[in-house]
Amino acid sequence: MLSRPENIHSVENLAIAANVPIWTRFRSAIRYRIGSLLERFHSPAKIREFEYIDPETDQTVYLTTGARYSVLHIGRKQFYFTRLTGRLDGTCTSLEERVANGFELRD
Repeated sequence: MLSRPENIHSVENLAIAANVPIWTRFRSAIRYRIGSLLERFHSPAKIREFEYIDPETDQTVYLTTGARYSVLHIGRKQFYFTRLTGRLDGTCTSLEERVANGFELRD
């Protein structure tokens, strides 16, 4: 089982940040509590599409969403997650990579 990081949004830690306005601390605590409840009941999360290009390796990572699946693209590999449950449904490689590997194996 994965260990959880230290609870940085606890009420005690928020009280330490005295220079933060009280409404900001209250809003942060409420968001944390709601997030904890959603996590406890394994609620599906609303996710947004994104794209990230690693400056060191020049590798692209992006997420696309559809009606049934969320697809995480890492390089040429694709990971399909069911939108409702968030479980991994399968993986795929790009067509170009499969064709190139097929030609290499035949030679």
